[in-house]
Amino acid sequence: MDARFEDHGSFQRAAAAFAIGGAALGAAGSLQLAAAGSALALLVAGGNAGLRRRAVAACCCATIAVAWILVPVVWAGAACGAMLGLLLAVVRRDTAAGVGATPPSPAAVALCAALSASAQAAAAVTLPHLSAALATVAPPWIAAGLSGGAMGLWTALAAAPLHVRLGGDALERRLAALRTFLDPELGALAERAMAARRGAAIALAAVGGAELGILLDSLTAAALDLAARAAELSRAAAPALEDDLQRRSAQLARTAGSAEDPSARQSYLRAADALSSQLEHFRRVRRARERVLASLHEDVANLERARFSLTLLDGAGGAVELQLLHERLRQGVTVFEETAEVAAPSRARA
Repeated sequence: MDARFEDHGSFQRAAAAFAIGGAALGAAGSLQLAAAGSALALLVAGGNAGLRRRAVAACCCATIAVAWILVPVVWAGAACGAMLGLLLAVVRRDTAAGVGATPPSPAAVALCAALSASAQAAAAVTLPHLSAALATVAPPWIAAGLSGGAMGLWTALAAAPLHVRLGGDALERRLAALRTFLDPELGALAERAMAARRGAAIALAAVGGAELGILLDSLTAAALDLAARAAELSRAAAPALEDDLQRRSAQLARTAGSAEDPSARQSYLRAADALSSQLEHFRRVRRARERVLASLHEDVANLERARFSLTLLDGAGGAVELQLLHERLRQGVTVFEETAEVAAPSRARA
């Protein structure tokens, strides 16, 4: 079964926030405060999307951390860790919703909470000894801060199941299935379309926009469909077939001219007409392939333009640029649908 790790940027930002927040409040000499610091740091670093849900989860983490101070037992640390895992799940869900991706499954959320609880329980047992050892060579607040940062990093690693997608991506699977059927030109265009989609998805994760993600996927699916259709038309309009039809038609015409029997002559002429009709059909298929190939080039260019537009977004005019990009992508999807309707009859005749 295929498995892939999604949204590296979000995972790295969460890990950095947990480590920095844990180190900042952990410097006070308390792992409980380090846990609360990790939650607060992720609350601040997560942006405005889903702020209310993150705030509720972070407050719950801080409350459990206070209870852990009052009841300094391992299970209290595990409970705090489980709540931190749920906070990570909330952040991942909001990030996925912002780009139109599938949110983590309940099983992934449960696994994240369990791993986070285990990490906190292990930290509660082992990190005090690490802090004591570091305190022999560094000031106590530095030793405590390093221990708090380590605990935050351990806990953030529990978010890995939230980013693992089993079964692979549908468009990636579609491209893998097409690779053996596409000629070098069409294969290169399909690879460019998918590469542009990957790059745009990474950039889109930083700015949000679920509808843009849906449009990007639609354009990529359109590009793969166009590549598959162009491959079918290429096989139906092979140059060798045209040469063979022309040769046979000319041969029948010459044979008809030299035939003495009128009935045989008419049969030869009808056969030549049938081949001429096949030639005309062949030329229609070839023109249809040219239209499909041109549409594929346009689709790939739009995807690459979208990727660069997302990469170059600035803070001041970001909203306006996103709206313009949205309109361009929507127009691209509309153009593809119209092209598909025009090319469909040619495909059916082929």
